[in-house]
Amino acid sequence: MFRLAAVSIATASAVGNSDWDAFKVAHRRVFDTVQEELERFEMFLKSHEKVKELNALQGENGPAFGITWMADRHASEMHQKGFKRPAGPAPVKAVYQSGKLQSRQNPSSINWRQSEAVTSIKNQGQCGSCWAFAATSAIESQLILSVGAEFAIELSPQQIVSCTPDTGDWGCFGCEGGWPEGAYGYASGVAGITNSFFMPYLQSLTDGSDGTLACDTDKVTAIDGKYARLQGGYAVVTDYSYAIEPCPNDAPNDCLNQDLDGFAAALEETPFAVCVNANNWGMYTGGIMSPEACGASGSYDLDHCVMATGFNMDGPIPYWIVRNSWSDTWGEDGYIYLDMRNNTCGVTNSATIPEVAYSGAAKDASKVSARRQELFAQATKGATLNFKKSVFV
Repeated sequence: MFRLAAVSIATASAVGNSDWDAFKVAHRRVFDTVQEELERFEMFLKSHEKVKELNALQGENGPAFGITWMADRHASEMHQKGFKRPAGPAPVKAVYQSGKLQSRQNPSSINWRQSEAVTSIKNQGQCGSCWAFAATSAIESQLILSVGAEFAIELSPQQIVSCTPDTGDWGCFGCEGGWPEGAYGYASGVAGITNSFFMPYLQSLTDGSDGTLACDTDKVTAIDGKYARLQGGYAVVTDYSYAIEPCPNDAPNDCLNQDLDGFAAALEETPFAVCVNANNWGMYTGGIMSPEACGASGSYDLDHCVMATGFNMDGPIPYWIVRNSWSDTWGEDGYIYLDMRNNTCGVTNSATIPEVAYSGAAKDASKVSARRQELFAQATKGATLNFKKSVFV
């Protein structure tokens, strides 16, 4: 009896709700049955309530959430994530030594997106391959910054997704998830990571039922084979380090003592891969997400890997700049801003920087340094250097 009454009310609401009608038009929603529409409308209403709850947690940061195309979708129909924690403690690499490539200049802001050191926004789609996209993006940036490349090479996340083994301390599982560390481990054991034209990404619209595409071993062999020049440029990964000391993999609680200043210092020199708690990111539409709205920031809470590309301390609310792999139709043209005064979303818990060489001819060290300074100038355009303000609590 109660269920019939609830359905009757929902039916009337679905037919007469102007917000729902506008949503259906904006996102081209057409349903096969009334029952399906009722189900979708119920999810839409829950999304509305969730948006209100999250914006209420934003405080002085202002609203950052709204109704997106995912408001009436099941989890399997949305962009996927894909970070997996190791079953136990895994070997930890060294911490990156900031200042080894250039002296610290303490800019008030740096946005590598403004430079040629960051490639275009990617789209992992419905494959849980965030870890591969984060690692690939970090390798691309290092290929530009460390080698002095004049032009960016778009590399192949599909190679990493399909070919990284599921064995070892950092074994990965294709569209079922993995870790950037596993991607670097695989990359350092083969000739290199090839370009995206030679091995394009083909899993954006797979729902997982078909599994991960098999590794094209013939193409991997050809990367540095006799026809290497035909397949194009590639990146050689030799190792990786952590931007700052990572929060332990077995820490179930918030990682409150992370070195935020050290994180900013590393970002002065390069963008890099990070893993985060993205549980509430689906409804993010723009603005600076607060720690309270994002939720817990412990190592157990991480579920997604992305790329940190800078920070901004010039405004009243300082923020980290983070690039997602959910296409440029999500968030701030594919980016999200996280409150910089805290370890928001656990963004500093597991930040990795690959060491990269290039398949082509080596460049003179002075030219590499000059190119890096050129890119740094692009990334800090309009910023105050030797900035002394401290925003960390």
